[in-house]
Amino acid sequence: MAAAHDVEALLSQLGSKLRFAKDDEGSRPLPLDWAELDAALPDGGLPRGVVELAAPGALAGATSVALAAVRAGQARGCAAWCAWIDPEGTLHAPGVVAAGVDPARMLVVRAPRGLVANVAVKVVGSGAFEVVVVDVDAIRGAPGDARSDAKGGGARVEVIVRKLALAAEPSGATVLLLTDSTRPRAAQWPVALRLELARPDARTLAVHVAKDRRGRVGMTRAIPFLPESARPSGFGLEHPASALAG
Repeated sequence: MAAAHDVEALLSQLGSKLRFAKDDEGSRPLPLDWAELDAALPDGGLPRGVVELAAPGALAGATSVALAAVRAGQARGCAAWCAWIDPEGTLHAPGVVAAGVDPARMLVVRAPRGLVANVAVKVVGSGAFEVVVVDVDAIRGAPGDARSDAKGGGARVEVIVRKLALAAEPSGATVLLLTDSTRPRAAQWPVALRLELARPDARTLAVHVAKDRRGRVGMTRAIPFLPESARPSGFGLEHPASALAG
């Protein structure tokens, strides 16, 4: 994995090593090779643009979905790169490898909390990455940030989300925002898709499409917590039902 404080300098050093999918590939949804999750998504994969993964805590499934997206992004080509904005240094390297991600083609940026928003926009705007993951709760002004202005914090993050969407548009990148669903918010953000995730038990991931740019929201679905390729023998749902009320 690579880490950087000066993102522009690092992107310059990498130069031609970074490649982004071109032409029609950049406009297609990104299937995650996680059959049950892909089936729960409106387009059979993650859309290009900004996607919010909202979960109640770090172990509720958002990181697993994000790693699946990174793996899928890298699978688009042997020179395809992805990036993860990880200001707190919480990304677990063995878990990244276990998820099937190539660490040699994932840029991990540990930017100071106060610079997370600007760094994220620069990384996405470089057009060099298939998937960019951002820990939004590390951004000053995010919901629940005690340092933010109570009246203006949410509005600031909404502006950042719009900037990320604009930065992703030319290249067709998928930008994943990891958020805490327990933190209050006055209004929804202008994202292409918002997934609400939860762990009703150790083997199950509950997925709810809470917002879709075409209005295709749905009920909560229960799926196996891991993609089939990562499941140990005998792994399955605790609950036989294919959906949960929601």
